[in-house]
Amino acid sequence: MAVAKRNRSETKVDPSVGHFALGTSGAKNIKDAVEQIRLLERQVAESKTHLNNIVTLIQYCEDDSPKIIHAAMHALFRVFSPMLSKGELQKPKKATAEDKKATVTLWLRDNYVKYLNRMCAILDLPEAGLQVPALKILLDLIKLESAHLSTLSGSHHFANDLYLNVVDALLNCDNMSAPLLDEFTQKYFGFYDDLRFYFLKNAAQIINAALGSKPKKDNKTPQSKKQKTTGQAPPAKLALILGNAFAIMETLKSMPTEAKELDEFWTGNPDPNNEKKEYTGESFGFSEDEDDTVEDLTKDTSAAHVKRHPLLTLFNHRRVFSDCWTALLRLPFTAVIYKKTLLIVHKRIIPHLPQPTVLMDFLTDSYNAGGAISLLALKGLFVLITEHNLDYPDFFQKLYMLFDRNLMHVKYRARFFSQVDIFLSSPLLPAQLVAAFIKRMARLGLSSPPASIVIIIPFIYNLLKRHPTCMQLIHGKADSEKNDSYDALQDDPMKSNALQSSLWELQTLQNHVAPNVATLAKIFNEQFTKPSYNLEDFLDHTYATMFQNEITKKRKGEAAIAVDAPKGLFVATVEETAEEEGEQDAVVPGWESWSF
Repeated sequence: MAVAKRNRSETKVDPSVGHFALGTSGAKNIKDAVEQIRLLERQVAESKTHLNNIVTLIQYCEDDSPKIIHAAMHALFRVFSPMLSKGELQKPKKATAEDKKATVTLWLRDNYVKYLNRMCAILDLPEAGLQVPALKILLDLIKLESAHLSTLSGSHHFANDLYLNVVDALLNCDNMSAPLLDEFTQKYFGFYDDLRFYFLKNAAQIINAALGSKPKKDNKTPQSKKQKTTGQAPPAKLALILGNAFAIMETLKSMPTEAKELDEFWTGNPDPNNEKKEYTGESFGFSEDEDDTVEDLTKDTSAAHVKRHPLLTLFNHRRVFSDCWTALLRLPFTAVIYKKTLLIVHKRIIPHLPQPTVLMDFLTDSYNAGGAISLLALKGLFVLITEHNLDYPDFFQKLYMLFDRNLMHVKYRARFFSQVDIFLSSPLLPAQLVAAFIKRMARLGLSSPPASIVIIIPFIYNLLKRHPTCMQLIHGKADSEKNDSYDALQDDPMKSNALQSSLWELQTLQNHVAPNVATLAKIFNEQFTKPSYNLEDFLDHTYATMFQNEITKKRKGEAAIAVDAPKGLFVATVEETAEEEGEQDAVVPGWESWSF
């Protein structure tokens, strides 16, 4: 239902008519107000002559006390629910001033709209105990409206006019509490196919409107008043929408992959008997905009001139998913959300897009950004290249440029090396290219922390086993940087002259101060008969794990120590008497306090 704007005036209820003034405080006043709310509700249920009590109950919803608000909004839900089911809030087709029934219906609709406005506003209150019940009430009202519309039309309908306002309230919520987020995502958004479908559809519309984008031109979709756009919203509002939208979207860990998985609907299955009923999309009086209909995204090709409901087609779910993410990616990202998006793009986003190449610009720009952003964009870009025929000729050159000193210190180092191991696994790669990566990693090993070196050494060993042509690096003549033909400053791996060089860096690492590193580097002195290393065993090494391994290692014997314990910190050697041979340590005069 389209929710009109409301003038929220702080109206006081006149005590002379038996109602308590709003804004009262104190335990007794709150208890009396709750009792009064129950009385007003009973009177409305008993007789329509007390319909004016609805106005008072709506005013109670604006009280300062959470208990009073809680009681009032549930009372109004119980008042309006039977009216919705009976069709008493349906907009009259021809209303005249003489028609008293139509006048009452329009008055009830106006107060119902005010109630919905207030419920959406409660979602923004800093009280989670009110946010969660308000969300439940709004979604229950959506179910009731949808059931009534379906009964009138004889086919399934979803009350998206009301749901659009709920989605808008969630995306613009300044106080998105954890209970509210969990309630919506776990019990509704992530479970019911229709609520997820229309959330994605509505969220894309809201985000595009905030960005000042024009709606897509589609001859099949009527242009409603709500689709008209204005200028771009302020940066603070865009940041708010981004944070709330991403918080909801990142909880979506699975999407239906087959049409038969579309079987959970909050408002009922559109086709419970698997019958192809025609979908009309009429609003039947609940919508304020007579031309605002639900968009039918596809046609059922198996039956001529019969349209299936968009909720029953998997392509439509993937399409609104794509539209929502496309709109979301146009918002000004923060660094944190940018990284989180890149972490999930290859598993949760790309597999469910009808055209994954829409992310081509986003991922290539991220890959070219450098730093941690490039490392995180690597996987998503590689999926587009290998699975969706994306042409990116400079992929390996950009990958080669990512190997710098900063790489060995970032938190995503393990993820990066596990992906590079996949990228360099093909035996069809040029030997010059593979040799360049081997030399780049060996050179970085000279200035990397031990936790990074223990990843580099087995990685180089595996590459040499996989590409035997590069074995000549072990027998090269270069023994230092002075006579090394490898150009470490060259960004193009094919021009670095790596294959004409040698791995003298590994000889240097055999004398590393860390015993784990030195022992691991000596593997290159032996014959290459051992199987390839499992990189997963080396990716999680840190200073802490290496230190823990050292202190828990079993020793063959006690460590060598001094034979005689010294007598003090500062000692001097004095000559003994002629009868006694040898030397003896004595405390230096004046430093007796330092003796042990």
